[in-house]
Amino acid sequence: MYLDVPTQSQRAMKKVYLLLLLSFISFQTILSQQPDTIKAVQDTIPAPATKPAKAARRDNRPLNQKIALGFGSSFWITPNETYIELAPVIAYRFPKRLITGVGYRYIYRHERVVGEDLNSWGPNIFARLGLLRRVYFWTEYEYLNTQYLNEVLPDEYNRESTHSDSWFAGLGYVRSLGRKGRGGLSVQLLYNILYNKDNYSPYYSPLTYRVGYYF
Repeated sequence: MYLDVPTQSQRAMKKVYLLLLLSFISFQTILSQQPDTIKAVQDTIPAPATKPAKAARRDNRPLNQKIALGFGSSFWITPNETYIELAPVIAYRFPKRLITGVGYRYIYRHERVVGEDLNSWGPNIFARLGLLRRVYFWTEYEYLNTQYLNEVLPDEYNRESTHSDSWFAGLGYVRSLGRKGRGGLSVQLLYNILYNKDNYSPYYSPLTYRVGYYF
């Protein structure tokens, strides 16, 4: 009886097969454990810190710094007219450069040619935007009930009423006089974009000036 005795080359091949089998088993074991390892590593990474939400900014100014009172005026004389204007206003000051408000305007006119007095009155809304320290932009819309003279016969007139609207835009200069800039004088040069003398406007020109005081 003959026994097969493995040769040296056969023994070497068996070792190679065994090493390959062990390597394959080890590789499968590593792959099966890798997700858990990655998850464990991820769990150890701290989450990025979240910034706290900014609280809404509240306007904590006292009421006397939000609300402003004032009045404007104008006066001129032409060969045919004497004109006086008064306009009280109330305004809201925003924290930055913007001021908005409402007012009421009264205009007195004396027609010297015919010796008649005429009146105009009505509300207005306005906005003021600071451009420089003492220079600002002004825009305003007003709606007036205005009186005018209607010639019915030669040298005979009837006083009648109608409505007239105006839209002003222009620049102003302000000079503070009170404490902490609370009060001051203001001068404005404005242009009436809707001016039409034939439309019974109480103004003698599209260009007008105003002098006012605010508290």
